[in-house]
Amino acid sequence: MQIDKELENLYNLLRKLRKEDKILLAYIYGSFATGKKHAHSDIDLAIYFNVPEEQIIEVIDEILMSTERHVEILRLDDEEESPFIVQKALKGIPLVEPHKETLYSVASRVLHDSESIRFRRGYKE
Repeated sequence: MQIDKELENLYNLLRKLRKEDKILLAYIYGSFATGKKHAHSDIDLAIYFNVPEEQIIEVIDEILMSTERHVEILRLDDEEESPFIVQKALKGIPLVEPHKETLYSVASRVLHDSESIRFRRGYKE
């Protein structure tokens, strides 16, 4: 995979965190993933954290400090995140080897949640 020079430090850090099992999934989505970044683009990351809640801030700080750009983090381990945004993020580019069971679990959960919302709203596709 060709990594944007600007993302090299972030990419290397995420790979290290994955090897340490501190994260199980990491996807980049948005303008960096689509190749439409510009001078004011932020980096949209979707991450599944695998550390106790009290350690998440430390891991997030490491991620934020690894690049000059503003980073927006979508927590895939947080069931309160919008299932529609999570689905979009999972269509992005994986930055680490995904933990297959976790990926299946997240994808299944958000599919169920998004369909439940559509049903409650009366949408049919």
